[in-house]
Amino acid sequence: MPKHNKVCYGDFNPSNIIIAKDGTPYILDWSHATQGNASADAARTYLLFCLSGDNEVAKKYLDLFCLKSDTAKQYVQKWMPIVAASQSVKGNEKEREFLLSWVGVVDYQ
Repeated sequence: MPKHNKVCYGDFNPSNIIIAKDGTPYILDWSHATQGNASADAARTYLLFCLSGDNEVAKKYLDLFCLKSDTAKQYVQKWMPIVAASQSVKGNEKEREFLLSWVGVVDYQ
């Protein structure tokens, strides 16, 4: 996959965001941040929402990410098997079956 030089948060989910009384969002826990492809980061967040059973939120997140970043949804989806494979080795057996179902989803050309 193409190499990019964007900031990737690595663990973007609602529990890592605090909204101040004035509406200003603050993002916490930058321990997984790195440089890379923002679409891979979006694919990871999408899969995290799916793993928590929030499929509607996952779809809404992906739609908004693609709209606001002017990124084709298909491009983000190409990252999902890669991200799922990476996440599947982190030791959570309950998640592993779901993640491995994404690993084989590849668009062959």
